[in-house]
Amino acid sequence: MAQTGEEERVGYLRDLIAIRTENPPGNEKRAAEYVSDRLKKYAIPSEIQMVDKDRANVVAFAGKRDGRKVILTGHLDVVPPGEGWATDPWQLTFAKDVCHGRGVSDMKSGLAAMMSAFIQVKQQDTLKNTCLILAFTCDEELNGKGTRKFLETYRPDPDTRVIIGEPTSMEIQIAHRGVIRLKLEALGRQAHSAAPKDGSNAICALSRLIAGVEEYHRQRQKIHVDLLPPPTASCTMIRGGIKDNVIPAAAECIIDCRTIPGDSPEKLMGELKRILDRIRLPEGASYQLSPILEMPPGMTDKKCRTVALAEEAYENIMGTAPRVKDFPACSDMPQFTGLGLETILWGPGDIREAHKTNESLKLYELHKMALLYRQFILISDREDG
Repeated sequence: MAQTGEEERVGYLRDLIAIRTENPPGNEKRAAEYVSDRLKKYAIPSEIQMVDKDRANVVAFAGKRDGRKVILTGHLDVVPPGEGWATDPWQLTFAKDVCHGRGVSDMKSGLAAMMSAFIQVKQQDTLKNTCLILAFTCDEELNGKGTRKFLETYRPDPDTRVIIGEPTSMEIQIAHRGVIRLKLEALGRQAHSAAPKDGSNAICALSRLIAGVEEYHRQRQKIHVDLLPPPTASCTMIRGGIKDNVIPAAAECIIDCRTIPGDSPEKLMGELKRILDRIRLPEGASYQLSPILEMPPGMTDKKCRTVALAEEAYENIMGTAPRVKDFPACSDMPQFTGLGLETILWGPGDIREAHKTNESLKLYELHKMALLYRQFILISDREDG
C-alpha cells in the first residue's frame, strides 16, 4: 500500500476529531481502536491496552526491538467543547488553510502527524538500530492514568528518547511548570444576618486570607529558574454561604500554584502559612490549609542529544534554526522525565488554541510535523549505527 501523504493525514485528523473523547468521561477506547485499525491496513500490528472501562491506550512497534527506543506519544482525550462554536466541534471544518474542531491543536493533529511518520518509517523498513514505539494514551486531561499504565507495562530503558506531540507551534519545548492546588478554608460561627455580632463571618475571614494569597503570589513572582516563567499562586474558585440571610460559618477557595523544581505541597503550605498567620481575622474565625492535587514540573537538559537531534531535524526540513523554550501549560512530560528519560514537547498547533471555543490549526503544521518526526527518527537511527 502507498505511503501516507497529505490526504491521508487530513483523513486521520478528520476521523479522530469525529470520535468524541472529551474527558470526562473520556471514552478513548474508540479512538484507540481507530488507530489500531488504520495501522492494520498497513500490516502493522498494535496492542489495545485497557486502562479502565471504555478507556484505553494503543501501542505499536517498528524497527529493531532491542535497539534504542524512540517513543512518539500523545493523548487521545480532549476537553469538553463548551458553548459558542461557530461550527460543529466534532466535525473538521476548513476556512482556507486553517481548520477547526475540538482537538485540532490539542492534540489530535499531533497524533495524525505521528501516525503518518510511523507508518512511513515502518513501510520503508530502514531502521537498523532503533525500536520505534507509537504510544497514544488516555486521560491526560485529568489524571494521566494512560501514560502511567504504559510506563508500568513497557518500562523504557534509561537512554530512551521521547517526543510528546503537544501543540508547540513546531517549536522544540523542553520544560514546563508543575501544578499544586491547595484548599483554603475559613471557619467562623453561624448566626442570623440581622444579628451579625452573634456570629463570625467566614466570608469576611476568607476575603482577608485571599489578600495574603495575593501577597504570596507577588513573592513567588520574584523567583527565576532557567527556561521557566516565575511560579504563581492564584485563587481560582470560591465558595461560601448557605442562605442570603445567614452569617456563614464556612467559606473556601482553591489556590492554583504553578510550580518549579524543588516545590512541594509541604513547602508551599509552610511559606503561605507564614503570611496567613500574620493576618488579623474576625473574632472567632480560623483557617485550614490542605493539599488537593500535585503535578510535578518537567525539564529536560537543553544540551542533551534528544534536543540536539530535534534541532538538526528542524534545520534539515525548515532551513532555519528552531526555537528551544518552555511549554506554558502542563503535560505528561514529568512522568517520563521522572524516570530520567530525555523528553521534548514538539508538535503542530498553538497551545493558545487549546481548550478554546472554535479551536483552530494552521493545516501546513500538520504536514510539516510529519516530515519533522520522520527526519528525527532517521537521523537518530543513523547516529546509533
